[in-house]
Amino acid sequence: MKNNLTRLTDTVSAIKTTFLFRTRLLPTHVFILEIENGLVLFDTGSPGNGKMIVESLREAKFDPGSIRAICLSHWHRDHAGSLAEIIELIGPASKVEIFIGQADLTLLTAKRPRILRFHPFLNLPVWHRPGRLPSSSNGLFIPLDNAGYTKLDRKYGIKAIPTPGHTPGHTAYLHRETGSLFSGCALSLLEPHLVGIISIFHDRKEQIRSGKRLADMDFRYLFPVHMFLRSDEIPLKKRQPCTGKKGIITRLMGNHLFFRIS
Repeated sequence: MKNNLTRLTDTVSAIKTTFLFRTRLLPTHVFILEIENGLVLFDTGSPGNGKMIVESLREAKFDPGSIRAICLSHWHRDHAGSLAEIIELIGPASKVEIFIGQADLTLLTAKRPRILRFHPFLNLPVWHRPGRLPSSSNGLFIPLDNAGYTKLDRKYGIKAIPTPGHTPGHTAYLHRETGSLFSGCALSLLEPHLVGIISIFHDRKEQIRSGKRLADMDFRYLFPVHMFLRSDEIPLKKRQPCTGKKGIITRLMGNHLFFRIS
C-alpha cells in the first residue's frame, strides 16, 4: 500500500485521505501530532480510510497503538467517518480518548442525516449523515464542556477553541507548545497563499465570526483539513488582509477570504 504520510514539521505529519464516496474531489487530510507519550490524531477522514491511515502510520515507523487521543473538529462524515475503523484496528486495549464539541457529539451519536447549506446567497440544501461509531468498549467520547477543555489541555497541552458556524459544535485545536493550529473547516487554505472559509455551513454569520477569531490569533502553523498544505510558519506579520474585489471563482463558490500569506 502506498504510504500517504507527509511530514510537515518536527512534530506534525499529514495523511492524505479520500473525500466522500472514495473520491478525491476535495483534498482531505488527517493530522498526526507527536507528543511525549504517544500520538494525537486530528480528524479521521471519510469512511473506508481507516486501514490506509493505520498502515501509513506503520510504514512511517509510527506505532498506531500509541494513539492516545483523537480530536474531532466536527461530526461530518468526511471528518469522523473512519473513527470506528481506526479504533477497531488499533484494538480496545488502547483506550483512545475522543474529544469533540458538545453540540456535535449529540449530532454524531444521533446517527441521523441533517441538512447543511451551500453558498451564502443560494442557500442550497445538502444532505449529510454521520459515519459509524465505535463501541463504547473501544473508545471513550469526551464532550468539550469545561471538564473536557481542562482534561485536553492538562493531559495533552492542547487548547480546544469553539468555532461554531460550519456546524453547531465545530472546534479548532491549538497545540500550545508548537503553536500548531488544527483548524478543521474553520479556516482553509483555499489556495496555497490564500486563507478563508468554504461555503458550506450551519450558520454563516457564526462561521465568519469563528474564522475571523482564528485568523486574528498569533499561531505559528496552520493545518486545515481540506485543500492545500503548508509546512512553514505564518505568524501575524506574514498575513496580509484580503481587500478589494473578489476573484470570479471566489464569488461563484461563495467563499469568504481572511488573509493572504506574504
